[in-house]
Amino acid sequence: MAKGQRVIVKNGSAPRTLLDSNIWRYVVDAGAQGDLLRAARAGQSTIQVAPAVVYEALRLRDVPTRNRLISLMTDRRFKRLMPEAYSEAMEILQEIRRLRPDWLHADPDMTFFVRSRNDWSRKMGGFWVRCEQSPDEEARRLQLSEGSLLTQAAEGIRGARREMMEVGWKSNPPMDKTLAALPEPVPGWNGEMVEAWRIESWAGVTYALSRSGHPYRDWISPFVEVDDGLLRSAVWVEFWMHLVSARSLPRQWLRWGHSFAQRFRRVTDGSGGDNQLFTYLLETDVVITADKAFLDILEECRPFAPTPLPEGRLVPAGAKGVEAMLGIVTAT
Repeated sequence: MAKGQRVIVKNGSAPRTLLDSNIWRYVVDAGAQGDLLRAARAGQSTIQVAPAVVYEALRLRDVPTRNRLISLMTDRRFKRLMPEAYSEAMEILQEIRRLRPDWLHADPDMTFFVRSRNDWSRKMGGFWVRCEQSPDEEARRLQLSEGSLLTQAAEGIRGARREMMEVGWKSNPPMDKTLAALPEPVPGWNGEMVEAWRIESWAGVTYALSRSGHPYRDWISPFVEVDDGLLRSAVWVEFWMHLVSARSLPRQWLRWGHSFAQRFRRVTDGSGGDNQLFTYLLETDVVITADKAFLDILEECRPFAPTPLPEGRLVPAGAKGVEAMLGIVTAT
């Protein structure tokens, strides 16, 4: 697609456009905040801001740069997305309703759920206003809640890469032919090879739901009792190994697809953040980045993904990238 050529969306509306964290940084470094805000107001594109990129900005130790980024990202002219944990949890709950409705509470206590959802979605108050008005406090809160989780995620990816190389894999096999088995029998698993994403999702979701304060648990536990032995049961294993559908849980598949493709690429502490951002691809039409590896993984996943993926647009680093991005989002 030629530079500045507009992306056409089937329903005729302005294309939803997601900016990677590197683009936001280039805008601030170039002093182009006003240009981006004018582009958002013009409406040729709906410019989206994902909580994952806000979190990445809050982690910066360069406080003046961090605050300029947060000030820009929290402007109401951008479309604010819900956190990825919410969207992923809603997919899981919908699959539970379809396959195992007996796990659902007959009369769930919605108090905490509604308060949490409103904290993200309301325009006055809530997460976005707290970030805008008190970025130092939000950065401290994030640091306390996360600890070294992203570094651990990067280490996990490095470990997976080492394991793949040790067994002689030189490149990733096609994702639709990547099967795996548990190392030992587990009740609920029939003992046959299954799609690899099922094992990773089962392990990850089980861990998250068993951990107090994890966002998955916060969003799901009002509807499903997770402390009565369900997570250790054969029916829970069966649910993930044999019943759920990738088409119904596309964000789980994308998390796996990204981490799987990442195993043969250079790993940084930002790789875990990229894994978070990857799940937002289901909510956009175009993603703009200066990270070629991110788009390479997108294209590697595209033929096998259970749902259509957005167009990826690669721009240069720095001020030239800002110019190219503005050309994309303002094209008519």
